Amino acid sequence: MQLRVQSDQVLAAAVGARLQSLRLKKNISLEAVAENAAISRQTLHLLLNQGKGTLINLIAVLRAIGELERLSSLLEDVRPSPLQIIRMEGKKRRRATGRRGASDDAEAACSSKNKSSDW
Repeated sequence: MQLRVQSDQVLAAAVGARLQSLRLKKNISLEAVAENAAISRQTLHLLLNQGKGTLINLIAVLRAIGELERLSSLLEDVRPSPLQIIRMEGKKRRRATGRRGASDDAEAACSSKNKSSDW
């Protein structure tokens, strides 16, 4: 299924249909899900059949049917790929200075030589 070409309503209805099939597969009644999710049967019906509802209701229904782990991909931090890490290596800042320029680098090199000779 290509998500980008689908409208929001179609995607919401598809999520509702998936929740409905998961509920039926686990053989849990509408009343039991609504009670465990602390929502009305009508609200559950709208969520499952028309994809209408709030994120809070969706989370509550997922918890009630034992499928809360399906949200894990949304909650995990997005990590860069190994290629992105390699590309970023050359761009890491090595120090924080107020100004940048060749004269600053030369002064820093001289001052570090003088400090090491004082030892």
